[in-house]
Amino acid sequence: MHSTASDGRLAPADVVARAADAGVELMALTDHDTLAGVAAARMAAASHGIDCRAGIELSARWARGVVHIVGLDVDPEHDRLCEGVARQQRERRQRAERIGERLARIGFDDIAARVATASADGVPGRAHFARALVEAGHARDIPHAFDRYLQRGRPGYAPVDWASIEHVVGWIQAAGGIAVFAHPLRYRLSRGALRAAVQSFVAAGGSAIEVASGGGGRDELAAASALARRFGLEASIGSDFHDPDFPWIAIGRLPAVPGDLTPVWQRWREAA
Repeated sequence: MHSTASDGRLAPADVVARAADAGVELMALTDHDTLAGVAAARMAAASHGIDCRAGIELSARWARGVVHIVGLDVDPEHDRLCEGVARQQRERRQRAERIGERLARIGFDDIAARVATASADGVPGRAHFARALVEAGHARDIPHAFDRYLQRGRPGYAPVDWASIEHVVGWIQAAGGIAVFAHPLRYRLSRGALRAAVQSFVAAGGSAIEVASGGGGRDELAAASALARRFGLEASIGSDFHDPDFPWIAIGRLPAVPGDLTPVWQRWREAA
C-alpha cells in the first residue's frame, strides 16, 4: 500500500484507517523508495489494533529492465538500508528534473511545478507526472498519460540508474527484512525473461514472491503461484493500493494464498 510519502493519494494514517474499515489485521505500508510514512502508519495502526510491519518498495535494476522488490518487516533505522534509500531518492529527484525538462520542451511548462507541489510530502514518481498531465488536460486519464508521454520512447521518458537487485535485496536483509519480488506479472516480460529475473532475485537471496496483487485475476494468481513453487519461495499478497478513486484496487480485497504455499507472515506467527 502507498501513501503521500510516495505516490499515493492518502496520508499514512488515512491508509491505515481505510485498512481498518476493510477488516485488515496485518499490513505493511510499502511506499516507493522511502520509509518516511512508516512511523505515522504504525502509530495509527496501534490505535486500530492492527499489526503494522515496516515496509518499503524499492526499484531495482535487472539485466533486461527494472523490477520492484518489497521489503517487509525491516528495521527502518538501519544504516545500510537508510543509505540505500537515500541513493534511490537522489535518483528519483534527478529523474523528476529530467522529466520536467523534457515535457517543457514540448510546451508543458507547468507540469514540473505541479509535480513539485503534489510530491511536497514525499519523493516524486512518474505517477505524479501522470496525474499532473491529466489535471492540465494533456491526457484523458493516468494510463493514457503513461502511454503517450512517460513510457520508454515517449517525450517525457527519462531513464534511471537504479541500484541492482543484489544491492536492493542486500539492504533489505541487512535491515532484518524479507525481500519479496513484487507483482511479477506486471513487467511485460516473456515467460523466459520473467523466470530469469526471478532466478536473479533468488540468487541475490530473495525469499518470497507476491502471488496476488490488486487488480489481478485468477490467471495472474496461478502464474505467480507457479513461480513460487518453481523457485521454492514464500508467498505474499498486497493490494498495491494508491488511490481511492481506483475501486478495482481496494485494500483487503484479495484472494487467499494457495494452501500449498507458505505465506510470509507464518514466520511472524511462529515467532509470537
